[in-house]
Amino acid sequence: MYSAKCIKKYFFSIALFAATSGILFSSSSSAENNQGVVLIDNFDRPDELYHGDGWETLNPGYWKIENNALRRRLKNVGDRNPHDWFPFQWETYAPVPRLDSWARGQYRDRVGDHDLSEWEAFKKNPGMPIDVEPSLPFGMFWRRDWKLEGNYTIRAEFTVHALPPKPEGEARWMQEKPSYAVMGICFGGSTLFESLNGGGKSGDASWMALWKDNNVFGIYDHATDKPEPSQTASEKSGPSLKSGDRVTIELSVEGSDPGIATVTARLTAGSSSTVVKCAEVDRKLLTEGYFGLVSRGLLDFEVNSVEIEPGDNKPFDAPQNDCHTCYALGDRMRIVDGKWRCTFIALFRSDGGKAEVRVSDSPSPHGGWKSVPVAGTAPIVNNDFRLNTASIDVTLPFNPADKTMYYTVWKDGRDVTSDPRVGTASVDPGTGMIEPFFKSGEYVGRLPRLKAPYRLAGLGGHAIHGGRANLPGIGMFQENWVHDQPTTDAYLYLEEHELQILVWEDDVWYLELLFPPPSNDDAYKVITITICGPTGRWQMMRHWNIINPGDHDYGMDDVKGPEQIIIRRHDDLGQDMEYMRRNFKMVNHLISGNENPSGVENPKNWRRWKMPDGDFSILTMDARLWRTSQDTNIWGNRGWGHKKNLYDRTDPTRALLGEEQFAWLREMIKTDSSPLICITGINTMHTVFAGMIEDPETGLMWNQSDCHVADYAGWVKAGCDRVIELLGSREGIVTVYGDIHLAHILQNIENRLYECSFGPIGRLGSRRLKHDFGPGMEDYDGRKVKIHALYHDRYDSPDLKPHTGPKIWNFLDMTFDPRGEDPSFILEIRNIIDPAKETPRGGGAVNEHASKTGRPHTCKLPPIKTIPNADVHFSTEDGRPIRGAISLGNGTVPISGLIDVAPGSRIVMTSFDGEKGDIQVIKTF
Repeated sequence: MYSAKCIKKYFFSIALFAATSGILFSSSSSAENNQGVVLIDNFDRPDELYHGDGWETLNPGYWKIENNALRRRLKNVGDRNPHDWFPFQWETYAPVPRLDSWARGQYRDRVGDHDLSEWEAFKKNPGMPIDVEPSLPFGMFWRRDWKLEGNYTIRAEFTVHALPPKPEGEARWMQEKPSYAVMGICFGGSTLFESLNGGGKSGDASWMALWKDNNVFGIYDHATDKPEPSQTASEKSGPSLKSGDRVTIELSVEGSDPGIATVTARLTAGSSSTVVKCAEVDRKLLTEGYFGLVSRGLLDFEVNSVEIEPGDNKPFDAPQNDCHTCYALGDRMRIVDGKWRCTFIALFRSDGGKAEVRVSDSPSPHGGWKSVPVAGTAPIVNNDFRLNTASIDVTLPFNPADKTMYYTVWKDGRDVTSDPRVGTASVDPGTGMIEPFFKSGEYVGRLPRLKAPYRLAGLGGHAIHGGRANLPGIGMFQENWVHDQPTTDAYLYLEEHELQILVWEDDVWYLELLFPPPSNDDAYKVITITICGPTGRWQMMRHWNIINPGDHDYGMDDVKGPEQIIIRRHDDLGQDMEYMRRNFKMVNHLISGNENPSGVENPKNWRRWKMPDGDFSILTMDARLWRTSQDTNIWGNRGWGHKKNLYDRTDPTRALLGEEQFAWLREMIKTDSSPLICITGINTMHTVFAGMIEDPETGLMWNQSDCHVADYAGWVKAGCDRVIELLGSREGIVTVYGDIHLAHILQNIENRLYECSFGPIGRLGSRRLKHDFGPGMEDYDGRKVKIHALYHDRYDSPDLKPHTGPKIWNFLDMTFDPRGEDPSFILEIRNIIDPAKETPRGGGAVNEHASKTGRPHTCKLPPIKTIPNADVHFSTEDGRPIRGAISLGNGTVPISGLIDVAPGSRIVMTSFDGEKGDIQVIKTF
């Protein structure tokens, strides 16, 4: 005969299996009678890194399901909690006391207070190796579907597997010191993402009932990372635990006063029991909210069960989506054997076997989506740099230029396309998900028709950290501290803009903004919150996408030049190479679908996406990972101290893109036949923004030893000069980028080249402006420019009209129309809450024709007629490329002249339409 406990466990296991299989049940019926004990979880399910849909945490890498228990994970790839800055940066910060103090604080945050003498030595010799503090902060694990009020009791059963190992000799790291390792219950949380170090204020952070490995038990306030006892007598000596001990921790909130409670924590180990109490506790401030589990340090333990006596509380419906997102990488589109193919990246919440994508020309195909043939399939992979992802090579059933297509995503035979979170308690304050403007997640993926005019949005600077966001409850651990969008109604009117392509450029996710993620799981948690919240997921699944990462996407500030290659090859340069290798592989997989990227070699991510009609191209560049070293004072740093800056930033040998990438770009500019070209990934070639440190010789806020200045592409002056000259050598080129926390549209007067920035989506702190910034000005390198628009956290226009209105979170609204004899483009700055009919932000916009871009022609061409609708290429007689073009439907070539070609030159013109060819020799005049 089966016991009642066994029967309850059996039925609960069935419910858990159904939930983790995508069949979501509401467990509200279990507490309707307000009696007895409710089993929250006994973790009786197959081994997996994923913890289950009922739980949420910012640090999933701390946990795993193993042997029917929730087991603490103590080792992950890249888990040495590295700092997120270059050692070289400290040379640039040291001259400024305020920044030096800030840097010291950052160092303290990483290593604690125990050895700041190491910081002082590091300042004197910034290149010295730093042993990074490996001790990880608190990891909290919250129950998603209960938010408690009134009286209740939480009970968790733990098994100790091993105590923290004792150090050899004197303890050096925090995790080696008694009392650092803990296990217990957290309660009264305002957000499911409270975790990490303390840093809030009392009442902002939750409380915890903890056993600490110095054999002390108590109730503690998470407002500090010590942690501090919640009240004077809220801790006492407890049992000395050992491997194999089974422990129960019970937390009770009691009392008849609706505003004040007594909190009791009890630890039971064998026959011994330790009890602590806190009296006169403010319920609203400290006991109402989410509850969960907490750990820290090297204590190896498992959680066997969690149960609750709920009082008047009931669980609520908080479903999860099995498919985080599945986005189409438009720039990975190509023709293979006459068929259009594209790479899709699918991210799943839990492990699985196979992912499929089905594509149709209708959102509701006849016979349902099951009747639609599978267009692409791939295994779901989980390894040292992937977490339940699939790189799916999809064969499109139609030419993307002919019609809009729709798609659904399937996991192991189930359609997981919809987002069941929308309209439920999964999207609410405290969940990290801001309520989207659409009220249902029952949409399918959409691939907009790629036909002129082309409509693009530039998006950058996305951040999930609360900071100064435009939402209530943004304290350290308040209800909206972590969030997927910066404001309510973000992108409410996005569909009005009829966009086809989203260009996610530079800082798409701030991987290390909260803390450098010590595992794949933690890194993917940051990524999925950022781009897979209800609104972000909807955007990515309803458009073609380009993802071009920046420094923070790799989990390190100012990742650029050869230094970032070296830190992936050596482990004694102040950084954990495994952390950086892992991140580089992860990011390059997510932006390209590469199944086996290198963590050591520099990725060659430059690429061209030419539209199916061949009339518009997007070139994606990398101006961070291939530039010349930042160190201009290498002679002084190596012993010739009286010699400063022998290698100035203006030295002509300095490269911005590296030789191979620049050669590729030159080939594209000289041969691409598209009438219009958009280039992304080269940030701030025109030096109109200032740094943080005054130059001692000029008195200007443009010091080449300033890491903020060195972050601009324009810091490599010679490299920028030749790129600007190249881009001015033909008509129809626009260059755009993200990251600098402002939006602007600038025109180079000599080369008639337009350069634009966009973003941020969720950050503040726009870059400083040059001292004489204005509509007509020169940059620091003497280039004459015109500023058409400026959207800055202090200014609303190029003439520096003070900023008013909403936060400047924005996107660049781009229209490229290559049709006709003189193609045109429109560039406008939009706030993310603006309707399409709203006046563009920034005090101006650009509506221009290709003929008004590029340097003036140096020669003219006679009227030319060739094969209609053909790719046309002009070259010198000895075969050097000059320019590409497309002939019109009547066979005329809409090019009236050429740049940098002398009158009287003999030019070879070749034309090819895929079947027929034509060659002519033309003389310029």
